[in-house]
Amino acid sequence: MDNFCFPIVQLHCTEFDDDQDMFNILGGAGRYAMFHMMGEWQYVDESRGDGAVHLWESDQGYDCEERNVATDIEKVLRIAKRFYETGSYAQLGTVE
Repeated sequence: MDNFCFPIVQLHCTEFDDDQDMFNILGGAGRYAMFHMMGEWQYVDESRGDGAVHLWESDQGYDCEERNVATDIEKVLRIAKRFYETGSYAQLGTVE
C-alpha cells in the first residue's frame, strides 16, 4: 500500500465482491484507516486527537480524524487477521 496508486485493501469473508461486510484498510506510508463500509465500525485510538488527516493522495482521496489513523503496521495486520478469522467486527477494538 502506498497512499497514492494502491491505497485500498478490502477483505471479504464471502465469495461475493459486493459483500457489504467487507473490511477496508486505506492509506499507506505508515498511516492506515480501517473501517466497515456501512459505517458500523471504525478504528479508533482514543489517545490521538481529532485533527484532520488526509489519506489517499490521488483520485477522490479520503479524510478522517487523527484518532482514526493507525501507525503501527503490526497492529493493522493483527486487526485484519482477527477480521479474517472471525468475519466479525465485534472484537476488533480489543486487538492490541
